[in-house]
Amino acid sequence: MTSGQPRIHALLALAGLAAAVGACRPPAPAAIIGLGYRGYQRVTAVAIATDSAAGNPSISIISETDTSGETGPAGEVNVASRLARTPGMAGVVGHGGSREALMTAPIYNEAHIPQIVPTGTSRRLAAAGPWTFTMAPNDSVEGEYLVRFVAERLRARSVMIFYVLDEYGAGLRDGATAALARRGIRAIDAIPVPTVADCVRASDGNLLASAVDAALLTGRPDVVILAARQRESGCIAERVNRKFPGMRFVAGDGLLADGEFKARAGAAGDSTWVVAFWHQDRADSVSRAFVARFRARYHEIPTHNDAMIYDGLLALTAAVHAVGPDGEKVRRYLASLGHERPALAGVTGPIAFPGGADRLLMTRVSGPGLRDLVQFP
Repeated sequence: MTSGQPRIHALLALAGLAAAVGACRPPAPAAIIGLGYRGYQRVTAVAIATDSAAGNPSISIISETDTSGETGPAGEVNVASRLARTPGMAGVVGHGGSREALMTAPIYNEAHIPQIVPTGTSRRLAAAGPWTFTMAPNDSVEGEYLVRFVAERLRARSVMIFYVLDEYGAGLRDGATAALARRGIRAIDAIPVPTVADCVRASDGNLLASAVDAALLTGRPDVVILAARQRESGCIAERVNRKFPGMRFVAGDGLLADGEFKARAGAAGDSTWVVAFWHQDRADSVSRAFVARFRARYHEIPTHNDAMIYDGLLALTAAVHAVGPDGEKVRRYLASLGHERPALAGVTGPIAFPGGADRLLMTRVSGPGLRDLVQFP
């Protein structure tokens, strides 16, 4: 790696982590952790701000920025290649979505670098290799949970699914479709929708609007399932609600329900439930402390992505403190969590691999970037 390649360096020693891995353990050597996410350095900054673990070694967190001009998955592969070539790399947290994680996993597996994937849900990640660890429940588990809510809480007998054409959208579609069949709920249709740069609230003549309008000709479902992200979900919800006022929507974890979604969805946003991996109203002390630190620094509430990435950093840091920076030892440590070793106490709940259904929560959109925790089951 050349000195001209941009990096963001930070020192991380999480407060209280020594207690989690043994307060009497001798200090481990310094190590490097890679962050395979773009735009999430603030999570690292929150971790740095909580550094009060006296005697712990410093860990350098490196976030690479792609300068090749490539966008999308190709850019992610470039970032992964540079992280994998970094001397002393103990592990990587990332990359963002299922597609990015699947494309970068072979790089880390070949380099024998542990990779923690906090937010990717594709069930194909389970076969990515022994160096890849998933924190989130896979799309089959999430689909079952989502459909259980649709059946038991919303009492739906018919459903329509809109999904984006990528590993996240297609995976959640398949997981939900299988769960619907098991429960005898009619799936009217599953409609692929384009990823659009701007749909202007699904205005007439837009490709996404046309796809929604054509689907609705088949009839009115009791519930619409959204396996899409902010822009597409907002546009779909607004368009469906325009034809069928009062429609209820249930979305997968890919919808953060941020201000963009609420602005595009309009009134339909108030009838939208979203699966999440974490919520700021969790009652445990670890979660409350994380929210307090994040809000004090950024004056906003962290998202479940923030919390999951933070826990990925925590797990790698705990591994380094426990066994040192050697990649094979770190891999064995991560694999032992929840098995030979107790799961770590994380912000999002117990950290063990792979993540299970106990991490799933249901929320309801209550405002731009805000969601209320729904007690379910």
